[in-house]
Amino acid sequence: MNYKKILMLLVAFIALQPVIDVLTTASIFVVDTSITVGVLIRAAYMVALLLVLLWASKKSKISRIFTIYLVGLAVLLAANVLVNLQVKDPYYLFQELKFFNKVIYFHIVLLGLMIVYRELKARDYDISGKTTKFFWLSGMVIGIVFVVAQITGTSLSNYSHTKVGFTGWFYAGNEIGAIMAIVLPIMALYGAEKTNSWKKPWAWIPFVLLSLGMLALGTKVGYGGILIVLLSVLIGSLIMLFFMKKKTANVKSNLLISAVLTVVLVVVTPFTPVFGNMFAHLESFGLNFGEAVERPGEGELVEGDEGFEEQEEPVITNDQVQNLIFSSREKYKEVMKDDFYSSPISQQLFGMGFAGNYEPQLPGKTPKMIEMDFHDWFYSFGFIGFIYLMAPFVYFAGKYLLHFIRNLKTHFTYFYVLYGVGFLLGIGIAYTAGHVLTAPAVSIYLAAILAMLVVKENLIKSKS
Repeated sequence: MNYKKILMLLVAFIALQPVIDVLTTASIFVVDTSITVGVLIRAAYMVALLLVLLWASKKSKISRIFTIYLVGLAVLLAANVLVNLQVKDPYYLFQELKFFNKVIYFHIVLLGLMIVYRELKARDYDISGKTTKFFWLSGMVIGIVFVVAQITGTSLSNYSHTKVGFTGWFYAGNEIGAIMAIVLPIMALYGAEKTNSWKKPWAWIPFVLLSLGMLALGTKVGYGGILIVLLSVLIGSLIMLFFMKKKTANVKSNLLISAVLTVVLVVVTPFTPVFGNMFAHLESFGLNFGEAVERPGEGELVEGDEGFEEQEEPVITNDQVQNLIFSSREKYKEVMKDDFYSSPISQQLFGMGFAGNYEPQLPGKTPKMIEMDFHDWFYSFGFIGFIYLMAPFVYFAGKYLLHFIRNLKTHFTYFYVLYGVGFLLGIGIAYTAGHVLTAPAVSIYLAAILAMLVVKENLIKSKS
């Protein structure tokens, strides 16, 4: 097998992600172990990318820079271990290393795929077209799995009680929700690029299929992802049509299709799991906005101890709004924040590692992360570690954003808009719900999007 084919397989690996996740679910139920099929296969992929990076560093300056960065990252992780061995008691080394592996996975895949894409681009490989194809295949498999799981009644439940939602044959609800949200814009891109007549909307069927799966999840991420993607196509089409004068059949058709799908989504909203789950969450606050409440309606007067008084409507406090959005993550964030700023200066510089200082955080309970990725990065790796982890992410994302803005007239197309939406959805989910930058099954998609866009736009020099 020649070098180009190896590189092509490393990109095609994206399409295999849902298959790996289903096998992971099967292995969890068959063998009770934390070392699953997914862990082994993704670890092997990470090693393969590292080998490509090392091989390319013999002749490539940028590859050597990436390699040096990863060596520096390893040094910081070692410093984190040494600091926390002195401070944390008990210190669960396996849990710490397992968490480190999940975090650095994004960095290794991002830098490795940049080199892979650059090498393939130099060999006339259509990196953008193939990436879109593999994302689309991944989305199709996920959508089909959800449908089959629902039809056969074998779908896993996303919640243990009160709320309703399903994850198909995927074990981790948060992770598959994030994956679907990141992939959905690429499904919309496929539909938008293939549709030239509103009478032939068949290319949008895969988008609808994946959307049905996202609605079945019963999560805010799933519903919000669909709405954001549809509005992106709708608003993007309006801008192309009226401000950029792209009055083509393609733009007009996608404008109409996205408008119809948005209306359909709004109409079916009261019948979706997420709608009921939101009210179940409100009821946990002691609030009930349903019609069956046995109390006078708004504006009616009820007899009290001091005559008649107006019945007050339930009021949601700011804390309850935060809880509704972040699902108690804000509470763990405050606990971790207090823990961090009361910790020794060494921990503030290099981080508290996995789940902070276990005992002070949650005495007698299992160590738990905040599940808001950027916050987890900061408290786990400290000021120095957080800046180091963020450096390549901010540098390449910022560089691409500036490039896009400078070339807005030529780059305001469905391709760039929807890939951008996919990336921003990933970042938004990482900030609010987590399980993106700390989950290899999800971070590989985000890394692939950024790496492909950076290389496609020649933002790393081809001869460096």
